[in-house]
Amino acid sequence: MKLPLIYIHAASHSGSTMLASQLARHPEVASVGELAGTQYRARPGYQCSCGAELERCGFWREVSAAMARRGYAYSATTAQTDIRNAPNPIARRLLIPRHRGPLLEALRAAALALVPGARPYLERHQRLMAALVESVLECTGKPVLVDSSKSGVQLKYHLRNPRLGVKLIWLVRDGRGVARSIARNQRTSLEQGAHEWRRRNEEAGAIVRGLDPSRWIQVRYEALCAEPGPTLERLWRFIGVAPERVNGAACELHVLGHGSRLKGPAPIRVNEGWRSELSAQELRRFDGVAGALSRELGYR
Repeated sequence: MKLPLIYIHAASHSGSTMLASQLARHPEVASVGELAGTQYRARPGYQCSCGAELERCGFWREVSAAMARRGYAYSATTAQTDIRNAPNPIARRLLIPRHRGPLLEALRAAALALVPGARPYLERHQRLMAALVESVLECTGKPVLVDSSKSGVQLKYHLRNPRLGVKLIWLVRDGRGVARSIARNQRTSLEQGAHEWRRRNEEAGAIVRGLDPSRWIQVRYEALCAEPGPTLERLWRFIGVAPERVNGAACELHVLGHGSRLKGPAPIRVNEGWRSELSAQELRRFDGVAGALSRELGYR
């Protein structure tokens, strides 16, 4: 039987951490945030959302032990679960660009086929990810796992993994708010933030066009904040668990990823500061980059 994995795809600063933590309120749903590792988690003092240093977190030690029983030397402090972390530099370069649709993905696959060691690496990575999903489910005692890694290329190989039963949640937030947050938090321009939002959502659109409708669902950040109860019920039904089983009690989470994980369970609260903070000129600049897609996704 395939391991149930729910993957949240979104642009950064779209509320994926909040959504994952809310979905994990269900007694049959687990979330540890982003399964794709990063080198930053090896920095001294990096904390799990439980407050413990990652290397000392009891839960992640349990996961490492469960992985060892499956034949893997795994640590949550490494980037080994990021598909882009291939040992061959050419393979790494080919795995960095975002998912671009059938033609360009076919070209990526053809190029990777010519890179020595790339195919065995991808096969090993898929086995590693299946073992990690299975280990996290074992350690949480829950049957369904939510991954908020957001990367389309990571998702592509999850979808191809024969041991994973993947469903996709495409989370969309108003691009003006996302662009403002990216510009502010990453110290870049509003245009760069708009490009990031557009590319991420174009990527999601390219992915879902190749999926059966039963395997994906789109949800708006604004709808989640305005009507959390009905929105979460719809998502839990999509996942395949009964909303009626939710009792509202919070559970301890061991979340990796966005810094908001350290603030405790994310409250459902809409953030539309962009409406007062972005000038008319900035709104025109956003529109020049991403206005067409924004309107296509229903934002006016």
